[in-house]
Amino acid sequence: MAQTQGKYPLYTILIEVTQKCNAACDQCGSRCDIHSEELLSKEQILSALEDIKNNIGTYTMLNITGGEPLLRKDLFEMMSEASAMGFDWGMVTNGSLITDGVIEKMKSSGMKTITVSVDGLKETHDSLRHLPGSWEHIIKSLKKLREAGFLDHLQVTFTANRKNVYEFEDLYKILSAIPLDSVRVSMMDPIGRALDNADLLLTREEILYFTGIINKINSQKNAVPVVWGCPHFMGDLLDNRKFFCFAGIFTASILVNGDIFVCPNVERREEFIQGNILTHSFSEVWKKGFAPFRKRTLPEKCESCEYKDKCRGDSFHTIDFDKNEPKFCYRDDIEKPGMDRYKESLFGRYPGLTFYEISSGEEGAHEVFIEPEAYRSVTQYFHIGKKNPQSMFEQQMALVGFSEGNSSVVRYVIPCDGALRAEDNAIFTKKILKTVDKELKIINNNYYKSSDRALCGSENSSVEPMRFLGFIHSHPTQSDLQYSTGDDAIHARMLRKYGSYIGILVNPSDGTLGAYYGKEIKQAKLIVPELQGV
Repeated sequence: MAQTQGKYPLYTILIEVTQKCNAACDQCGSRCDIHSEELLSKEQILSALEDIKNNIGTYTMLNITGGEPLLRKDLFEMMSEASAMGFDWGMVTNGSLITDGVIEKMKSSGMKTITVSVDGLKETHDSLRHLPGSWEHIIKSLKKLREAGFLDHLQVTFTANRKNVYEFEDLYKILSAIPLDSVRVSMMDPIGRALDNADLLLTREEILYFTGIINKINSQKNAVPVVWGCPHFMGDLLDNRKFFCFAGIFTASILVNGDIFVCPNVERREEFIQGNILTHSFSEVWKKGFAPFRKRTLPEKCESCEYKDKCRGDSFHTIDFDKNEPKFCYRDDIEKPGMDRYKESLFGRYPGLTFYEISSGEEGAHEVFIEPEAYRSVTQYFHIGKKNPQSMFEQQMALVGFSEGNSSVVRYVIPCDGALRAEDNAIFTKKILKTVDKELKIINNNYYKSSDRALCGSENSSVEPMRFLGFIHSHPTQSDLQYSTGDDAIHARMLRKYGSYIGILVNPSDGTLGAYYGKEIKQAKLIVPELQGV
C-alpha cells in the first residue's frame, strides 16, 4: 500500500456525497436545499478511493459533507467499504436526522469523528436553521453519541453571527457538560446563502467580544478546547499567529458531480476545477495539479500591507477573484480607530435607519451621536414634538457613553429627580450628581457588555470606557435655544470636575435641539436617528 505523502501531503479529502439538505440556514456558506441532486454513485466514489488508497495512501482522513450527508440512503454501506480499505472517516452534519438506528450504523461502519452544527441556544438555533425542535433533538443526540463511546472525537461547530454571538458562553456551558472533545468556531462569512443575510455579519465590537471570550475559555485549565475553523488573519486577537489556507496544499475535495476541487466553500470557477473522478485519476491530479493554489500570488491590494507575510492574502473562500482581492479584511476592521469603526457598525446595526444632523457647529466641531434607544428615551421623557403638562417644566437627563478624539456617543440617558423641576429654571443640586454616579456604576457593573469594553478599552482603540458625558435639559419657553446664566455656571462647574462636558438643550414642543461643548461653550454637531420603524 503506497504512502506517498511527498511535498503536498493530502491530510483531508472532503467528499460532498449530496447537496440535498433539510435545513435552509441563514448563515450557510452554500445554497444547498432539499431539491438538490445526488450525481455520483457509490461505486464511482469508491473507485476514486481505491485509486487514492493505491497511489497516495490511507493516511488521508475522509471528511463526509454535503448538503446533509444523512439524507444519502447508501451512506453507511459506502463508508463501511471505505473503512475496510483502511480509511478513517468522519462526518459534518446538522444533527437533526440522528436517531438510535443511525448511531448504530455510524458505529458499525467505522466512523471515527463527527462534527454537529449548533448555532446558539434553542430559539436562536431553530430560527437560524429553520428547523423547529432541532436544538433539543441535537443536544439529546450528542449525549447519546457520547454514551455510545465509539467515536475518537465528538465536536460541535458554531458559526458566530449577530443573532447568536452573545449566547456562546451559555451554549458552551451546556456543551461542556455533555462533555465534548472540542468546540469548533468560526465567524459568518459573506458567501453562499449568507450573502442574502449580510445584516447578520459581526460588527467590530462583536468580533472583539467573541475572540475575547474564546481566548478566556482556552486559558482555563481542563476546559473543553475551542478551536478555530478558517478564522482568517486576526492579528493580535489570535496571538498574531500566521494564517495559512490549506486549500490545495493539504486539503482537496470531490464535489457532488465528481469534480476534483479544493475546499467546497471556494467559488466554483471553471478555471479552478482540477479534473473529475469520472475521467481523471484523483491521485495524478493531486500530484500534478492545483497550481493556482500552490503557486498563489499575493493580491495587489495586499502588497503594501505590513501583515502580508502573516496573512498571505487571507482565505481562498473569501477572495473576489474578478478583482483579485479579499472581499473584506478583518485586520482593517480591528486596526481602524475605534470611533470610525463604531460609526460604521452603528449604521450597519440599523439598516435603513436614517441618521441626521440637527445641530451644526463650525468646521471641526465636536460630534455627538445619540444611539437609537437612548434617543427614544429622550423623546419620550421630554415629550418631544408634543404639548404635555410635564414638558412645560424644565427637566433634565444625564448623558452616559464614551468619547474618542472629536466624537462622543450617548448610549444611555438617566432621568434626573422630577421633584427638582421648575417652570423655567431647574434646580441643580449635589443629589443629582450622586444619582448619576450611582446609576453609572450600575451600568458599568451589570449592563455594560464585554463587547462595549472591547470596543472602548481595547489596545487597538483609544476609546474610553462608559462615563458621564453631560446633561440634556429642556427650555420649554425658549424658541431660540440659548444657555442661561445658570447653564453657563453649571457647564463651567462640570468642565472643572470631569475635564470635558457636553450640554444639550431641547425645546420639547417644537423639537428644537442644540448641543454645546468645551470651555468656550461652542456649538457641537448633534447627530440623531429618525426613529420611525425602529
